[in-house]
Amino acid sequence: MKKILVLALAILSITVYSQELKKPSEGKSIVYFVRSSGMGALINFKYFDGEKYLGKFNYGKYLVYECEPGKHIFWSRSENTDFIEADLEAGKIYIVDSEAQMGAIKAGVELVPFNPKPESYKTPKKFERKKAAILKSISEKKEYVATDVDLKEGFQEYESIIKKSTEKYNKLKQKGEEFAKVLPEMSYNN
Repeated sequence: MKKILVLALAILSITVYSQELKKPSEGKSIVYFVRSSGMGALINFKYFDGEKYLGKFNYGKYLVYECEPGKHIFWSRSENTDFIEADLEAGKIYIVDSEAQMGAIKAGVELVPFNPKPESYKTPKKFERKKAAILKSISEKKEYVATDVDLKEGFQEYESIIKKSTEKYNKLKQKGEEFAKVLPEMSYNN
């Protein structure tokens, strides 16, 4: 009886959380960049789509990025730079969790795509825990919205980092490096 009650509460909470996701405009895709863990909470991670600066935020916030469908190279910068390749479909919602990693001076970042298929996780319990943490981070945290001024200033401030990181990605790709991927079938609203 206790297990059934816990399962029912988990399903109810996930249903409530999932109702809070925004729908993309006609012909667009949405990517949620979230921080579901409080590790490295004070460190701002900076987010990019190729050479486009998207903004920076720390734990307690998330970013909703509406973009054109198709191929994208998303990346985040902290003590390190982490890349994720995406192939997005129109009308779909995707979620990328920004996991803080131990760094030498400050937290590093690892971009982890959320796969809404339970079989992609080691156990159903791990899937449910991850899904609940991500959806909770969206429903209980504050959406980060960059102003046009923020985006312009950020691009100018990080222009050399954007250039170096783009070159780094291209060199790693030429050497055969594999990156995490957001695939069309990984949409949250499949």
